Amino acid sequence: MELLAPAGNLPTLKAVVLAGADAVYFGGTSFSARAYADNLSTEEAEEGIKYAHVYGKKAYLAVNTLLKNREIEGALYDFMKRYADAGIDAVIVQDMGVLSFLRAYFPDLPIHASTQMTVTLADGAAFLKRLGVARLVTARELSLDEIADIKKKTGIEIETFVHGALCMGYSGQCLMSSMIGGRSGNRGRCAQPCRLPYRLLEEDGTFAKMPGEYLLSLKDLCGIERIAQLAEAGVDSLKIEGRMKQSGYAAGVVRLYRKYLDAAEEGDALPLAEEDRRILLDLGSRQGFTDAYFSRRNGGDMMSYQSPSHEKKQTQQAAQEDEQKKIPVRMAFTAKIQEKIRLRVSSGGREAEVFGAAVEKAKKEPTSREGVEAKLRQTGQTAFFVEELLIDMDDGCFLPVSQIRELRRRAMDALWEAMAAQKEAGTILPFAPLIKKQRTGTKRPTDFFALCRTKEQFMICLNEDALTTVGLALEAVLEQAWAFSWEQAEEQLETSRRLAKAAGKRFCLAMPLILRKHTADLLEDGREWFRSLGDDVILCSNYDTLGFLDRLGVPSEKLLPDHRLYTFSERAMEAFFDMGYPSLCAPLELNRKELAHRDNGSSYLLLYGRIPLMLTANCQRKNSRGCDRVTSVCELVDRRGEKFPVKNVCLFCYNEIYNSRILQLFTEKREIEALGFGGFRLDFTLENGGETAQVLQRMRKTFLSAETDKEPDVSCCTFTKGHFHRGVE
Repeated sequence: MELLAPAGNLPTLKAVVLAGADAVYFGGTSFSARAYADNLSTEEAEEGIKYAHVYGKKAYLAVNTLLKNREIEGALYDFMKRYADAGIDAVIVQDMGVLSFLRAYFPDLPIHASTQMTVTLADGAAFLKRLGVARLVTARELSLDEIADIKKKTGIEIETFVHGALCMGYSGQCLMSSMIGGRSGNRGRCAQPCRLPYRLLEEDGTFAKMPGEYLLSLKDLCGIERIAQLAEAGVDSLKIEGRMKQSGYAAGVVRLYRKYLDAAEEGDALPLAEEDRRILLDLGSRQGFTDAYFSRRNGGDMMSYQSPSHEKKQTQQAAQEDEQKKIPVRMAFTAKIQEKIRLRVSSGGREAEVFGAAVEKAKKEPTSREGVEAKLRQTGQTAFFVEELLIDMDDGCFLPVSQIRELRRRAMDALWEAMAAQKEAGTILPFAPLIKKQRTGTKRPTDFFALCRTKEQFMICLNEDALTTVGLALEAVLEQAWAFSWEQAEEQLETSRRLAKAAGKRFCLAMPLILRKHTADLLEDGREWFRSLGDDVILCSNYDTLGFLDRLGVPSEKLLPDHRLYTFSERAMEAFFDMGYPSLCAPLELNRKELAHRDNGSSYLLLYGRIPLMLTANCQRKNSRGCDRVTSVCELVDRRGEKFPVKNVCLFCYNEIYNSRILQLFTEKREIEALGFGGFRLDFTLENGGETAQVLQRMRKTFLSAETDKEPDVSCCTFTKGHFHRGVE
């Protein structure tokens, strides 16, 4: 297995290579999910790539943020071309637009799907593999069995995090920092609100007695004792988190993982020595370590309730530094009178040859063979040492010492460059601006779409004449069921569809926000139902659902990618359209000016809804009172008194943490109508029947009458306009 290490700067890159990493990953000055790391300038990155290649290691570039139009069309090509020319070995991406862009202009460059693409299922991995993804960075929430299933069914390269900080939410699905503070995790600027204190207000109005106040702060991951099991599961690369960490941390962690990985691969898996465990703790952790989700779904023992801080000790063992590892070189030196001196050097299958001045016959004392050898072996601060030296020189030669030294220096430099260029430059096609395809077909009337999370909401929406599409979430269809058979689901789904048809509405089934194997297995028997949708559609929030339904044979024109399948750019939109999806949902982090640059005729805009800020595998209800498999709503109360509802969706075993304020854009009617959206969407979550009816009335008055804009007369909550005006950096 590959040992993959983080590098927040050039000294750290060199340190982890010397400590034993097989590959390094880093961000550049733009487009990295660690915007606040030092990151490497392009010049530093070019040096770092060469350094890694000389030592036989690989270097991966993180371009794992969501990019806006002006970034993709205006800056990405020149940015990527320098890295491609420098021999970068792969690029880590989150954005479908970036993936499409790289396939178009850098077709030979391997693409690794970031953990922020939130893939938890073999179907999602297969979906991305068909699009040209070479490696999947699995979601951190996966068990060893789930990882093994992905590997077995797809054969895709698997990269899995084994050490470092853990996000509380599924990576790529978290909008908490963005919506609360305007710093988007999807743009590399997460403010880490999960490391702040919260209290848990239960349904009965009392505060739960918890072990501490940091209810969203996970311990750091340590999987060093799972190396053999990860290998058995088919993991190809063990990934260490830490691009924000100092060089000593990264190198120290790599050093220990190298030791235990080597032992495991030699068939002699070592138990973790107490001394090594102590070194890892000294390097840094949050109240100790957890092996996270490798063998469990969740649990309070994974939490660092008392402190969210990454604590370390500057012990001598933890601060150990690695000496530069010298690379063996073979030298062949030739000096013939009246011919140019020549030095050929080789290492690792690469060689270089340099020439000096013509050799003169000595007028006095000739240069000795021993003297030449001594000067050639003085490789000093270079990465090389002379392992073998062959000298072929005439007797009576005079060779100035300065010439020998200069010849050696040039030979070492040439060999360095030859070894640094081990990866041949792939195809790079000239950049051309995106040409949007003309879409045929008649313009449909604006679609007003309501998505419901309860049957009460659904029945009220069916009676609203202004709505053309009414959706129901799968967990609402099955209500409080912990597990289900397809027969149960199909009966209730058909009832919901018949009710929608009777009301003259199109029916939409909303699939889970996260689709895990235990749910997908239960839905397998629904192949025929999913394939016979007629005019109805399915709302899909993740690549796993797209891949799952594709495998079942559901036509892509029956699927509606949700706003969590981000389309920040025209490239991303075109990529989804090219795959056959006729409609999209606009991302929630674009402002009105950025939305105006999209072709919105085939997109929905969310007008109203309580946005899930975070989806978590860990469960607040279970952590406070134990798992009783009862879906409920509690609240996280922050230090300012803001209350964030938390719903435990037991059917799919995840928590949804909602914003304290509901998004509503009714008052922005004039600007919204100018954006040309093909549909508008209302998401109902925790509203009761009366509140649902109030929202529908407000929508009808605002968008289907001549009334002027005013504040909505809905009493259920305080409101936010989200990013409609402010956007994210």
